[in-house]
Amino acid sequence: MKKLEDLLITFIYEVVSLFIIILPDPARQKAGVLLGKLLFKAVKSYSEIAYRNMRLVLKDDMTSAEIDQLVESNFVHMGRVIVEFIMLRKLNRNNFREYIDLSIEGEEYLKEAHAKGKGVIIYAAHLGNWEWLGAILSFLGYPVTAIAQRQHNESFDRSINKIRRATGVKLIFTRKITQRDAYVALKKNECLYVLGEQYPLSNGWPVNFFGQPTYAFSGVVRFAQRTGATIVPTFLVREGWRKHRLVFLAPCEIPKDTDQARQQAILQELTDQVEMMIRKYPDQWLWIHERWR
Repeated sequence: MKKLEDLLITFIYEVVSLFIIILPDPARQKAGVLLGKLLFKAVKSYSEIAYRNMRLVLKDDMTSAEIDQLVESNFVHMGRVIVEFIMLRKLNRNNFREYIDLSIEGEEYLKEAHAKGKGVIIYAAHLGNWEWLGAILSFLGYPVTAIAQRQHNESFDRSINKIRRATGVKLIFTRKITQRDAYVALKKNECLYVLGEQYPLSNGWPVNFFGQPTYAFSGVVRFAQRTGATIVPTFLVREGWRKHRLVFLAPCEIPKDTDQARQQAILQELTDQVEMMIRKYPDQWLWIHERWR
């Protein structure tokens, strides 16, 4: 029965995707808004997590009414992200700028890091449109290998990963990932795309995030220290429907003789940069994750 349910969900997703693809663009935008509002109303477990997380870390900055409005805006943003992800089926290296009103800030950081030939760690977050981020880097000509998490629904997982791979992004998965997979990508001078801000399944080091004690994935600094790869914090933030700004922040290198205390301090600095970006765009982060445990 579980397999049949998964297949039905995937079938519905594929039908909706085809419908989204053939819609005129103004209707796609409205579909994203409606989808977000539907998720907000229908999936109470997610909205409750978002409320809880926002109240935990934003209570001193926002009123309850403002947080209520932020949660709903956050779900609308997620609806738009889903519709934009579906639109990846139409995008490629030759036409992506026809679909994405893209501005880029700080690309020289990535160019300089990649020119060193030791690989680049793209340190990102579930902020803005993180799915388009990997694709855009690939369309811009950078070799991208992304660390991704498998979906429990195997047929749905195959469907979305087919779309990701079609953009030129290679994938390695958290449940099967070995350090060797990441090292090989970096040794080939690829951009290892890491969404590092969520609660780590393993290899976590303590950090403070929004003033709350938690853990962050330590692999990003360990990979950089052992390979000589440069860490470039990178975010794709929404400035409108299909309008995004690709932001590269100042890079970080970790010499091989860096001790663990300094590595942990660097991980905290990266966490602080993610927090800074979320505070700038609080409606664009994935608040539905159990980040503080």
